[in-house]
Amino acid sequence: MKNKHILLSIPALLFLIWLAWYFSDKQVIKRQLTELTWNINKEKKEPTLETGLKLREVKRMLASDVQGVIPQRNYRKTLDRDMAIRYLMYYRDQYETLTVSFSDLLIELPAKGEATATATALVEKKKPQHDLEELSDPIEILLKKDKEEKGGREWRLVQATIPATLVE
Repeated sequence: MKNKHILLSIPALLFLIWLAWYFSDKQVIKRQLTELTWNINKEKKEPTLETGLKLREVKRMLASDVQGVIPQRNYRKTLDRDMAIRYLMYYRDQYETLTVSFSDLLIELPAKGEATATATALVEKKKPQHDLEELSDPIEILLKKDKEEKGGREWRLVQATIPATLVE
């Protein structure tokens, strides 16, 4: 009898451990940043409706005010969420295709409700009548937990430090 209880409790314990890991702040942030890159990507001849849906999801990930930092240009500007989306729309419209992904993603939680994510951004972009351009540079993202959204599990991007090479 005891052996049956032990055998049943081991999978239950493993499942609880997996749940704790899956819903940990670091894993939630990792999934959210992966979703962010998917939504920034642009396919050739992407339908307008798809673009709108992608940018709506990006907008949901941003804080009400987002600070953009480009150290090489001594640029530091705080934009409201709608203006940040307009800049992103302008940037995406310059390219036929745009692919963004993160490698070496490192997430740290320096204080309760705050997170920093550092990664190498891999960007492939192609302008009409040009060859595909591949870039790779480190970026840093600051996120804060939105306690009002989904039981405090949503993280909002509040600052992005991006090298000039990735935004030109």
